[in-house]
Amino acid sequence: MEKILIAGLDSGTTKAYVVLDLSGNIITIGSNRNNAVSEVILNITKHGKIYAIGSDVYPCPNQTTKIAKKIGAKIIQPDHDLKYLEKIKIKDEFLKTKEEYIELNNKHEKDALVAALYGLKRMKSLIKKIEDRLKQENKMYIKDKIINKVLLEDKTISDALKEII
Repeated sequence: MEKILIAGLDSGTTKAYVVLDLSGNIITIGSNRNNAVSEVILNITKHGKIYAIGSDVYPCPNQTTKIAKKIGAKIIQPDHDLKYLEKIKIKDEFLKTKEEYIELNNKHEKDALVAALYGLKRMKSLIKKIEDRLKQENKMYIKDKIINKVLLEDKTISDALKEII
């Protein structure tokens, strides 16, 4: 079973990416000036299935949309460009929860992290709903399978449970 991940991208001359798992752990961070789109795609997809790509601006940049289409990921974007102070708050709140030092080499990596965190935050309610249902039915041991069915196959939680049990 492929690991479900969320990416945040900051496209432009310097392309940056951050990939998170559904628990909010950083899988990879990177940036490079004049990175080819194919290189970005390889760097974010080699760790698992990118379910969604978060954006910190509205509308989502064309390059990000093209990457999402190529890899079959959803776009999660805010209804407005996230302001500088909003980005700092999102980034700092996240970094405070981490025990190890996380190196962000430039503004582009910071924006990519914020974009990924924004995407994850928007997905949290669905993940919590799945977890609550599984706890209630004492079936947390199939959490990953249910999340895969719900997210990747667009099943309802009930249908995913019926299929797996």
